[in-house]
Amino acid sequence: MKKIRVNTDGTLRAATVDEQAIIHVDGKTMAPEQTRLRPVTEHAVICTALNYTGHYQQLVDAFHQPPHNQPPRQPVFFIKPVNTLAGHLDEVACPDGVAEIHTGAGLAVVIDRTASRVTQEQVYDYIGGYTLYNDFTLAEDSYLRPPVTSKCLDGYGPVGPYITDRAAIADPHELVISTYLNGALQQTASTKDLRYSIPALIEALTEFMTLAPGAVVVSGFPPGRVAVRRGDEVRVEIAQLGSLTNRII
Repeated sequence: MKKIRVNTDGTLRAATVDEQAIIHVDGKTMAPEQTRLRPVTEHAVICTALNYTGHYQQLVDAFHQPPHNQPPRQPVFFIKPVNTLAGHLDEVACPDGVAEIHTGAGLAVVIDRTASRVTQEQVYDYIGGYTLYNDFTLAEDSYLRPPVTSKCLDGYGPVGPYITDRAAIADPHELVISTYLNGALQQTASTKDLRYSIPALIEALTEFMTLAPGAVVVSGFPPGRVAVRRGDEVRVEIAQLGSLTNRII
């Protein structure tokens, strides 16, 4: 048994998950693969772009062309506002006239203390746990200036299914993230390939903004987005954190 926090009614509540991945909360049991869960945060989510070595290397030449003219010298962040929040088993809508949308899985870090000007050495004292994030987006061609109209559609940021306590994860930089489409494995990536570590990201963010308890920061997305269409089921998974499933409508 390991302690987690699960969100089923808009609040974070103490719970446990057993070896069969059954969630136990308030004397009830729930099977995650059959239980629709609310997103595990009520905050806008801060995502990191270009933070996998392979993705960055693919774009090095483009960085020296207009409008960029030089590679980014700091982590590149973008915001997914609260209207994008979705939970486990929520449906994600593909707009009329659009044949497919893209999806990218990331490790999400959940802050549990007010964090401002936190040094890398202090970062883990401010992390409550980890969860999964799936960044849905329309096709895009700008990674340094991702368009709002592509990334900020309603429900385009599922996060969950629950928060696994920080103490249960020995090293968040040794996690394998897998993406399945209709049950078939489409992509795998490892957080060992992050360009900026989680402490480096949190330090950079809290230098200019305060992170409140419950804030979520996504460490990055691997190269090669997975294309999905109406009727598809997408499952992103980190073995130690569970899986987050959504269907495209």
